Amino acid sequence: MLIEMNKLTKTYGTGDQLVHATQNVDLKILEGDFIAVVGPSGSGKTTLLNLLAGLLGPTSGSILHRGKEIQHLSMEERTAHRLANMGFVFQDYQLLPVLTARENVELPLQMRGMPQKEIDEKTAWAMTQVGLGDKFNRYPRQLSGGQQQRVAIARAVAGRPSLILADEPTANLDSKTAQDIIDLFKRLNEEFKLTFVFSTHDPRLISQVKRVLNINDGQLKEGSHP
Repeated sequence: MLIEMNKLTKTYGTGDQLVHATQNVDLKILEGDFIAVVGPSGSGKTTLLNLLAGLLGPTSGSILHRGKEIQHLSMEERTAHRLANMGFVFQDYQLLPVLTARENVELPLQMRGMPQKEIDEKTAWAMTQVGLGDKFNRYPRQLSGGQQQRVAIARAVAGRPSLILADEPTANLDSKTAQDIIDLFKRLNEEFKLTFVFSTHDPRLISQVKRVLNINDGQLKEGSHP
């Protein structure tokens, strides 16, 4: 078992202003899962991903990552855990403009304190997997939106994390580029057994995942493909 959530609840506010962002969520994520979390705006998708990432602590309940409870970790411990075990792909890429593609991919590995030789090997592997082996020294401004997203994916997968969280990863891409990115996610999942959890509205991505999780008013239910 990769992730196990038990009765996980996150609330904001007090009294009449109390909002249940997640309510008693029970969820099991297996190694190699390929999951889409879907729901309307304000349904709790982002909160769920932030809880998975350890960016938020729950109000009640537990979350285990490979059997290790993470909800009681300190902020510093959660940061270290996230850096060692998770990769992130964002809707707006979040590349540092002053760094080359290679340097953007290297950064999380450097923060983990890896030897440079290992960083070089993992960066080269990741950039090759996303089809950008010839774009090492390009800056984000020199890349198309699709290429920038590929750099972001390379950065997320370079350390071969146990969990990759992707927030609306195809939202800013044209139809063909979005499909190319979805195909890339699928290949990385199938070939390297990388585990992905997507927050998405994209029906093309939803139709390709192995599991659909519907969230509404903070309540999570296993869904079905459209």
